[in-house]
Amino acid sequence: MLEPRGKRPSRKTSKAKAMAPERNAPRATARAPLPPEQRRRMIAEAAYYRAEQRGFAPGDPIVDWLEAESEIDAVLLKLS
Repeated sequence: MLEPRGKRPSRKTSKAKAMAPERNAPRATARAPLPPEQRRRMIAEAAYYRAEQRGFAPGDPIVDWLEAESEIDAVLLKLS
C-alpha cells in the first residue's frame, strides 16, 4: 500500500543528518603526537649537524642542543 505524498519523510533531511560530522570527532588533518623519543633523536641529530657545520671546533654542546631543540620544536609546531 502506498503512503500519501505528504506523509513521507524528506530524504534530503535524513541524508544530511547521516552525512553531518559528529561534533566531537577528530579532525581529518589532526596528526598523532610525536613520541618523546623520536623528538629527542631529531634534536640530537640537529645538534650534531650544528657541530659538524663548525668543523667540530670547540663549542658548547648545551648551546648546540638548545638551538637544535628550538629549531625542531618550531618545525613540529608548523606541522601540527
